[in-house]
Amino acid sequence: MKKPFTTRILGVNVAVTNMQDTVNLIIAHIEELRGEFICLSNVHTTVMAKKDEEYRKVQNAAFLALPDGSPLSLIQRLRGFREAEQVAGPDLMPGIFRATENTDISHYFYGSTQQTIDALEKNLRARYPGLKIAGMEAPPFRPLSKEEDGAAVRRINESGASIVWVGLGAPKQEKWMYGHQDSINALMLGVGAGFDFHAGTVKRAPGWMRRHYLEWLYRLIQDPRRLWKRYVGTNGKFLLLSVKDAFTWKKYVDSDKKNLLIYAHYYYPDVASTGQILTELAEGLNDTFHTTVICTVPSYTGKISRYYRKHKYYFENINGVNVLRIRVPEFRKNFTPSRIYNILAYFVSAVFATFRVERQDYVFTISQPPILGGMLGVIGKWVKKAKLIYNIQDFNPEQVQAVDFSRNKLLLGAMMWLDKYSCRQAKKVIVVGRDMIGTLQQRFDPLPAYAHINNWINEKEIFPLPKDDEKVLKFKRKYQLENKFVIMYSGNIGLYYDLLNIVKVIERFQNKPEVVFAFIGEGSVLDELKDYCRKKQLSNIAFIPYQDKSKLVYSLNAGDVHFVVNAKGIKGVSVPSKLYGVMAAGKPVLGILEEGAEARLIVEEAGCGISVDPGDYKAIGQLIERFTAMQGTGELEEMGAKGRDYLINHLTKDVSIKKYRDEILSC
Repeated sequence: MKKPFTTRILGVNVAVTNMQDTVNLIIAHIEELRGEFICLSNVHTTVMAKKDEEYRKVQNAAFLALPDGSPLSLIQRLRGFREAEQVAGPDLMPGIFRATENTDISHYFYGSTQQTIDALEKNLRARYPGLKIAGMEAPPFRPLSKEEDGAAVRRINESGASIVWVGLGAPKQEKWMYGHQDSINALMLGVGAGFDFHAGTVKRAPGWMRRHYLEWLYRLIQDPRRLWKRYVGTNGKFLLLSVKDAFTWKKYVDSDKKNLLIYAHYYYPDVASTGQILTELAEGLNDTFHTTVICTVPSYTGKISRYYRKHKYYFENINGVNVLRIRVPEFRKNFTPSRIYNILAYFVSAVFATFRVERQDYVFTISQPPILGGMLGVIGKWVKKAKLIYNIQDFNPEQVQAVDFSRNKLLLGAMMWLDKYSCRQAKKVIVVGRDMIGTLQQRFDPLPAYAHINNWINEKEIFPLPKDDEKVLKFKRKYQLENKFVIMYSGNIGLYYDLLNIVKVIERFQNKPEVVFAFIGEGSVLDELKDYCRKKQLSNIAFIPYQDKSKLVYSLNAGDVHFVVNAKGIKGVSVPSKLYGVMAAGKPVLGILEEGAEARLIVEEAGCGISVDPGDYKAIGQLIERFTAMQGTGELEEMGAKGRDYLINHLTKDVSIKKYRDEILSC
């Protein structure tokens, strides 16, 4: 379920949304929302939350805090969220009522006085004859005993209501909803005076006053004795606090989360490995930080769905993380100019998007796209006056030089200068392999502040399965791998893995029909590999499309042995993340890795495989022979089990994310 993007106003995470999107979200996910609650936040409740930490926690625990007050949506628009609109409780109620007439969704009304409740029921039945009213209840204006509260909860739950409208007034209604999350089996919405407006006991301000942010004045004229302190005092405080919040860079109090901005070229649901890592990192850090991600709309395949073609920006909230998506042009993976155009569009748009997010304490960026990822972080640091953490997944231009992608000295020199500048601007450089520390040492004397944190795989999603698992067998049958000894390569089929020469080694095993080599994935050299196999009429190689995350556990378990490969010269430049998936699945590693490379060090320390040097094609052939001879000896299973054990003890998601959390906070 995609929640709206949020922006923090005086410490409250207020949703950036509009009336129609809010109604659609609630109706579409009404069953999932049972037990959740929604706050309607206005000037009064936001100022209260600023002063009262416990009340602020209550509002931020809500599924949504909607901008009930027009000044809140105005602030959102001033911050660049042009789509932001007020979602007032009295307007949300009829929107939901109309959408749920003549459906199975029923409503319970809890709050106000008996007179108001009776009038409200009468008006609702007249205006919305198809509306299912499960119950109406006006509790006493005193604290309920434990027995009385329990009885009220039973009445609500026994009514079968889908939505409980709560009209107890702020802050009582928010605290009541917060305290009943585990006991009320319905979505709770706190609408305060909405009961009075729809009952007709209190008249609402004319539309022109609401449009000009004067509803408070109309309410003050209606009930000056009760409201003058709230509106005169609170409105003034809100104005002063909002100005201070907007134009100062003061630290938050220790009890508040710090803000963390992450730049991610790709993010969930895109399937790029770095996108998956950054998704899990952002969600893992969200307990400690108020996390915002700037990324592209889903576009890893080069295509963009119709949903993401309409607007320049899309604001979402995914598992508590604010996600600001940028529309980029489509591209063809094998056509370099279109890829470059796509990357440059992301870079430029991400710079502009930076101005749309609130102030930040930390900016986190990775080395992708090459060079530009680091520069994005530098710009984010300047714009937000934040501390920069630069995570280097691949060193460039070293990677470009290693695979001889370019020999242009001017280009390579400019790339090196820019990336070294990004490193110097960072408060902390984080590399993903021990061998990469050596590359830092070659670049710098003295070294910048750095840390080493490995990438990971979610060991709870990828795990060993028995060979006769039905879904593993189904995968094998689908791709003609059944009753074969499967040596598998699963990952990016790109430039940095010397795969064409490995295929030429595999060609020698044509006389072993019981052995098949499976290549799973997409990439820039896939077509070249397929063309070579076609010309040579190789029947022992299977090319299998990329498998999404939900199927990865079955595809990895379909292999008996897995290639983990890097081309010669990649040591100290990059670490193949596919290693972690192989280890999590409990499979042995056939490593083609340089001595001292991080992946080879892990394989040797874990005892989960055997490695030879890249480019030594005779040794690669001999190693394949050696692994095929291990069938039925138990050695393969022993290696795989050692890999899984090592990963559980040293390379889990939780271990790595805790390290990231500690390193960021130490800056």
